[in-house]
Amino acid sequence: MDTFSLTDIKKKNLSDIYHYIYKNPGCSKQAMANALAISLPTVSQHLSTLLNEKLIEKSGQLTSAVGRRAMSYQIIPAARVAVGIEILARNVYITVLNLYGKKEVKEKFRLNFRPEQVYFEELQKIVKDILHRYGYEEAQILGIGLGIQGLASPDGSHVTYGKILDCTGLSIQMFADYFSVPCKFIHDAECASISELWENPEINDAIYLSLGQHLGGAIIIHGELQNGLTGKSGTFEHMTLIPEGIECYCGKKGCAECYCSGNFLMEPDMELDEFFAKKEQGDPACRKKWDDYLLNLSMLINNLHMVLENTVILGGNITPYFTEQDIAVIKQNVLKRSTFRDDVSYIIHGKCRNDAVSIGAALPFIKAFLKDFALRS
Repeated sequence: MDTFSLTDIKKKNLSDIYHYIYKNPGCSKQAMANALAISLPTVSQHLSTLLNEKLIEKSGQLTSAVGRRAMSYQIIPAARVAVGIEILARNVYITVLNLYGKKEVKEKFRLNFRPEQVYFEELQKIVKDILHRYGYEEAQILGIGLGIQGLASPDGSHVTYGKILDCTGLSIQMFADYFSVPCKFIHDAECASISELWENPEINDAIYLSLGQHLGGAIIIHGELQNGLTGKSGTFEHMTLIPEGIECYCGKKGCAECYCSGNFLMEPDMELDEFFAKKEQGDPACRKKWDDYLLNLSMLINNLHMVLENTVILGGNITPYFTEQDIAVIKQNVLKRSTFRDDVSYIIHGKCRNDAVSIGAALPFIKAFLKDFALRS
């Protein structure tokens, strides 16, 4: 039989009250007491604690036809924030999220990646400058996540496979030593899927495809990412799509990465928006590339759905360019290849279209804070 000390009960009540306010901004003391079955004096005591810690604030008085108007409360969204960084070969995208997972800051910087101390010295200066300019104290920062094009160890302490940026073995300490807050690496595709789960909390079982300059993915079961024994689950980019086809950066031939990533579409030094601008202008080579891309993607989707009969979510930087007709073509192609002539409504457009990687790099710290609120000392 579980036993709870008075301290445990106090912590639980404090957490319950905070979460109630989080989900019901503008609520009254009486509403909290009624919903949580906690006495008014106890609610008042914990509200004082949360006010003193500057985690909540009074948000005005509720309207009332009779008697004294009750005071309402809301959390302070930026009482704690998390920083997410998307690291690319030539740029970094930095996002600061509040406790509702909303963007407080979003900035882009030109910074050529090198797996060297000097790079992370420059990166930390950029981050600290942002925190200073926007008035964030380090005590507000829950953590800093670095979304990177590579697989990370389960604890985020180092890169276990980083062929794209040539950074296998890279340690987070090269960056974390400049801060007193938790820092970790997170695979960029995992970041994107974390963002999608935040925007789509009703998702239960799904396959997530991150369609960007590079291809990535994730498996979601019971609303949780499935990373596998060593973090390699969901690396759909290295499934063989065309035997003995185009050589992949991994050294093998015919990987889905070579046919379902932005790099399949773009010429060297071309950006995605340049490709789609040329396609819209009627460039025949770009139109042919796009048709081939949609066919390749449909083959990958059908293969994945044969393994896991779940929703397939299309996310990443390419998906904002999809038209309704493009989605219809993908579904038609999948239907043609499907052995079972399935209803292809399982293919859906992701909700998180922009900054999914930098947002997803920050969200784990927000989620941990909310989940572990009752465990605070």
